[in-house]
Amino acid sequence: MKTLRLDKFSIRRRLYIMGAIFLIPMIMITCFFLYTLNRFCKSYDDIVQNVTLANRYNTVFKPDMDAVMYQMVIKAVSKENTQAELNLESPDSMIAGAKNTFLLLSSTSTSNRAKNQLKIIGKLLNTLQKNVNNIDESILEDGTYDENVSMLENDIYILTELIQENISKYIYYEAANMENISDAMENEKNRVMVMSGIIIGTIVIFVTVQSYLISVSITEPIKQLVHATEQVGKGNFEVISYTDEGEENEIIRLNTSFNKMTKRIGDLVENIRTEQENSKNLELKLLQSQINPHFLYNTLDNIVWLSEDDRKEDVAGLVTSLSQFFRTTLSGGKDFISIAAEISHIDAYLQIQSFRYRDILSYDIKVSDKFDGYKIIKMTLQPIVENALYHGIKNKRSGGKIIIDAVDLGESIKIIVSDNGMGMTEEQLQQCRDLIDGKAVPDENNGGFGMANVAERLRLNYGDTYGIKIFSNYGEGTSVEVVIPKQEV
Repeated sequence: MKTLRLDKFSIRRRLYIMGAIFLIPMIMITCFFLYTLNRFCKSYDDIVQNVTLANRYNTVFKPDMDAVMYQMVIKAVSKENTQAELNLESPDSMIAGAKNTFLLLSSTSTSNRAKNQLKIIGKLLNTLQKNVNNIDESILEDGTYDENVSMLENDIYILTELIQENISKYIYYEAANMENISDAMENEKNRVMVMSGIIIGTIVIFVTVQSYLISVSITEPIKQLVHATEQVGKGNFEVISYTDEGEENEIIRLNTSFNKMTKRIGDLVENIRTEQENSKNLELKLLQSQINPHFLYNTLDNIVWLSEDDRKEDVAGLVTSLSQFFRTTLSGGKDFISIAAEISHIDAYLQIQSFRYRDILSYDIKVSDKFDGYKIIKMTLQPIVENALYHGIKNKRSGGKIIIDAVDLGESIKIIVSDNGMGMTEEQLQQCRDLIDGKAVPDENNGGFGMANVAERLRLNYGDTYGIKIFSNYGEGTSVEVVIPKQEV
């Protein structure tokens, strides 16, 4: 025989079971109390009503009947004319009303002795009706006054007296039955109290046991879940909360969801750690690509050449630009800097390059001051500008120009780096786009490495909604659009 396991039920069903265990017996006891109380109350009400109704006839029937019969005799009025001539209720109507009343009392009386009295009263009322009819016939046949008075005294007064006595006896017997009902009610009350005490005690014990079992079936899994949560809080994402095989309930669903959530958090933490490492590696490679020996050697060579030519102002300007370039490159280890700082970095870089490529390079920075207070990932634009210089302007040989501008898109900012260099063929453009979209692996020695690094850093920090788009026409130039969210520094 299989035992009932509460942990197979949902918490709501367990509470329903506990409530039913308590409520159903209590409802049954209450209904029994109400039924018993109603039964005894009805018996009391019936007796009170019977006694009240009988008592009314006990006080008025004999005087009223004697009075109307006396008036009929002394004034020689028939019973049909009592209402018209005497303004009194006819004896037939009084007797009929009494019969109906005592017949009704017979159906509600609870005492056998009281019912016997009602039978006697009924017989006396029938005899009274005959005697009333005899007197009425005598009056109609002009019987003598003395004969009618004799009939009145012997046939009417004596009967009404007997009827009154029997009504009093009925009232006595019916009232005496109230004491029997009271005793029965007292005995029933004691019996019900004993039964109720036993039932309620049993219910309390059973409900207490079931409540303990139900509470344990709820709290134990929750304790295990709390322990697992504490382990997760300490960084242990491999912990698994208890799950029972079988019917699903709220606790099992909660544990299953917790385990899934823990695994997902662990995966997310690992992904974030990996992304952070990738981001640092990308930034390191990007820094290394910016501080390349050729760029530094060429700049220092320019400084030496300018100093030998005694061009102090140009030397000072070049050194200042180089200092500004490295200051922004380092930026105190920050990952984000203001757009103003990024533009200053680009300006320093282009100033340095202008000394070397003064015959073929010019530039124009049109970025409005209104964007200065927003932030951008450090060294986002420099690899793009460098790519425009080395792969666009240098190949053109003369008249090269780089333009940097920015457009407000509401929730985001678009920075455009365009040049009028050689541009790219469709094949070259597609290769560059594949590098930017992460569909191809960049070579550290090719020209797309810096652009690919920037695109990957933008994706890691902002998501796929933001990033780089590149457009180019061979022989006309290239335009690169960088879209970032609008975030204040």
